[in-house]
Amino acid sequence: MSYSTPFRRDDGFHREKRQEDTSVVAQARQAAEQLPAPPADDRVAARPLRQKEEPAAAAPPVLELLLHHEEERAAARASGDLRLAATALVGVVQDLDVLLDSVEDHLRQTSRRRSRQRVREAMPHLVAISAISALPWAEVGEFLDLPPDRVAAVLDSLARHGGISPAQRQRALEQIRWLRGQLRQVVATRDHSLLDRLLAFVSKFVLLGFVVLASAASGAFAVSESVLKEVVKTGVVALVAAALQMSVDHVLGKRTRQGRHSAARDEHAALVSELSAAESLWEAPAYDGEHAVVRTRVAVRMCAVRVASIPLEWREKWRYWDLLDELTAALAEDTPDRLRVGLRRITALSPPA
Repeated sequence: MSYSTPFRRDDGFHREKRQEDTSVVAQARQAAEQLPAPPADDRVAARPLRQKEEPAAAAPPVLELLLHHEEERAAARASGDLRLAATALVGVVQDLDVLLDSVEDHLRQTSRRRSRQRVREAMPHLVAISAISALPWAEVGEFLDLPPDRVAAVLDSLARHGGISPAQRQRALEQIRWLRGQLRQVVATRDHSLLDRLLAFVSKFVLLGFVVLASAASGAFAVSESVLKEVVKTGVVALVAAALQMSVDHVLGKRTRQGRHSAARDEHAALVSELSAAESLWEAPAYDGEHAVVRTRVAVRMCAVRVASIPLEWREKWRYWDLLDELTAALAEDTPDRLRVGLRRITALSPPA
């Protein structure tokens, strides 16, 4: 099965033209061309190609590319190679710009009247069968650093209006433009500290890709598979829009943050717990749509653990990501045997303390 991702630019998909004369990516590429070429004995080795991949199980391509560029940047900074660090900085900026493209596309799609109506009509039924309460809205909000009251307000708006309001969408789009401005500043000044903060914030938006793919893979559902997908995606987009409205605080704020290793281990533990519960996929559902909900919960945890591992200095990081791909593929098997093996392996390969 081919891998379809909302993070790949399609020639057939017509995006509204940006107002800026030059895109962030174009500026980044121009900046890269102006940088001196790295020395022949490049000290940052590229990741070796995999022997065989299963596209349907892989993370969105932009996330793997982002990890590769960020590892190059971190290694170059650690070795004091300023030229190579500046080149890798440009690659990270390009990847974050692709993520912002995807978020912008999803925000614009939520304005469709038919989509809003379907979500609004489906919500009472989903509430009645307990599917809404089982969906990981609180976990998504926590992942995006949203306070619980903001998450509750977003879900209330989803039930009443079927999505975000035009004013909320406009504010979120304005924040995307602000974030693009910050990316341009990174390219112009080679400010690694600012890029660190942008990376920590913007990389979380890859969640959209994981959730959309998980809902698309779900089985039959009482209010139809397509409607569940619509509800899940719309809810996550609405939470992302709420997070975008706090962009300045997230990127420029001086808040105390949990240590990166501690955060990665917490996300790993949550994923292991979610995967342990995923064996219910091979049992009769307790309620209509339970399997779809389980897949969505796993997708959220898969995304969270990948994003949390990006800044870690960890030799086993790529092996860990390969195991995550294998576990995702195992969820589509006819029996839980492959999941059980993968779960034992990833439990033993936890992020370093």
